[in-house]
Amino acid sequence: MKNIKNKIKYVAAAAVVGATVSGCSLDLLPLNEVVLENYWTDKADVESVVNSCYVAMQEGGYITNLIVWGENRSENTTPNSSAPNDLRYLMKGNLKTTNGYCNWAAFYNVINRCNSVLYYAEQVAQKDPNYTESDFHITQAEVKFLRAYSYFTLIKTFKDVPFSLEPSIDDDVDYSLARTPFETIINALIDDLEGCKNYPPIRYSTALYNSARVTRDAMYALLAELYLWRASDSSAELSAKQNDYRSCIACCDYVINHKINLFRENNFLNANNQSVDLTKVYDTYVYSNYGIPLLKEEAGTGVSTGPQGYNSIFGTGNSFESIFEISYTTGTDDKKNTDVSVMYGGYADKDKTSADRMVLANENLINTEPAATAYNNDALFVVPSDYRSIENFHYTGGGGSQEIYKYVVERNLAGSSSSSINLGTVGTKFTAPDSKTAQSVRRWSNQYESWILYRISEVILMRAEAEIELAGTMDKAATATANFTGYHEGASLGSAAELYADAFNLICAVYMRSNPIVKGNAGHNYMPKNANYKFEDYEKLLMLERRREFLFEGKRYYDLVRQARREGTTAKLQEAITSKFGEAPKSILIKMSNLDFMYMPILKSQIKVNPKLTQNPCYYDEEESVKQ
Repeated sequence: MKNIKNKIKYVAAAAVVGATVSGCSLDLLPLNEVVLENYWTDKADVESVVNSCYVAMQEGGYITNLIVWGENRSENTTPNSSAPNDLRYLMKGNLKTTNGYCNWAAFYNVINRCNSVLYYAEQVAQKDPNYTESDFHITQAEVKFLRAYSYFTLIKTFKDVPFSLEPSIDDDVDYSLARTPFETIINALIDDLEGCKNYPPIRYSTALYNSARVTRDAMYALLAELYLWRASDSSAELSAKQNDYRSCIACCDYVINHKINLFRENNFLNANNQSVDLTKVYDTYVYSNYGIPLLKEEAGTGVSTGPQGYNSIFGTGNSFESIFEISYTTGTDDKKNTDVSVMYGGYADKDKTSADRMVLANENLINTEPAATAYNNDALFVVPSDYRSIENFHYTGGGGSQEIYKYVVERNLAGSSSSSINLGTVGTKFTAPDSKTAQSVRRWSNQYESWILYRISEVILMRAEAEIELAGTMDKAATATANFTGYHEGASLGSAAELYADAFNLICAVYMRSNPIVKGNAGHNYMPKNANYKFEDYEKLLMLERRREFLFEGKRYYDLVRQARREGTTAKLQEAITSKFGEAPKSILIKMSNLDFMYMPILKSQIKVNPKLTQNPCYYDEEESVKQ
């Protein structure tokens, strides 16, 4: 999005909750009263500051934190030689209260801009007749979504955080805030979004706005995840869990049904606002067998490059599958996604050396060969031709950590040249890609890659997870005796067996889109099977599929945290995280057994300047006094 006027930047910059420029305090800076009196007068003023809320997500390290907190803390990545010490320590499980990546300023910056909009927009509605009630409701929904997403990320990362729905605009108000419990915040966010979930447009007239601005699909996707997390609480009452899982399923159904209707109408615009014939780019096998329209990966007639889905979703951006993404438009004055470039090495010049990126794909992502005869439910990539094993990172076959490709590299897997990548053959060992020639791989030549927060495959898998967990509360020992094919709305699924069967169908839809060789034979051994599967089997299948699908998208660590919250133990999280650095120090292993260790410490400098802040008890050290 375009940079906003300097005066808007000034107003928005004053609306900061979070660290100062030095990153040393939780300052809630009051807005300049004279500027405010002269500023909030008409619809254009509101729209400009709403735009600044989106801009704040593009800058200030917001995306860097999403990568570090959600991806780099997981077993998917390992530090490169160029990584700073703070990042190396964090990725090895050695977190201190002085680590710079504990800085939450970028998120509170977004939050307080949103709070300011909500505070003043209502006054503008009374002054400017052109700013209608409908306009005001759309404004409410947009900034409440951005605020909720930011707070949600904070509680997933830090657990209990300072929480306020009021802006910092008055010098006479004390903005030093104590930490609010996770449960209180998530309840407030759900209530807040439920009250405005139908305010945003169902869709806009441009492809960019359909994924870069808050739509109704985005609201329902965020609500679905909020319900999923609230249900994933080992201490919650059974009836409350079941209600939240059903609410998650209902929200997912809304989004999935809308995508299905868009597909049936065949009415979609690409990033250049050109009409797209979805019947030519969707996966016919997946739609016919599972009822979900997803972009196909393999190249079709007249298409010179593939995989199509990957390049459309992560390269061009604003794809049919996108729901909400932090979008960067190309232009001289437009912002660039330098956060991804620094982390993953995401533009053409970075192809010259592997040292110019902070993190790499962990060598353990492919640590076993596919089973000889059947789908292996213990391996991450069970089929050598799974597109995601060759789209997401550069597998060399020689061991060692690999370059990350997702978001930063265009893949060409379907050219006629002999330098095209060898996909391998089902049942054989993994085949390393051919040499990195222009034909086989090419880094995108700019830094305008969108960062995707929600896409349809995540909604599909959230629904599957909610179904599995709901079934588990009903009958863990049940087996999927039903044999569903096609998409079924969750409300019609009453028994545990039906829920398991439907969840399996959804997982298969996502899996099969990425496995073109396997889906040519419906009875192939490398298709997922659910014979005699029970609750634990479906959980493992779901977690593996989420990890495959969302590699390097900032989801994996949070998946492990949600699982640990649900089970009331960090055993699986500990097993996953320690797998990337081998023998962990005993002190770290002891800490990892504590649920609170899943969360980040509060930056020590924040506590020094805010007497109401307390530290996560797992991170007290000899220099800190415990606050009561």
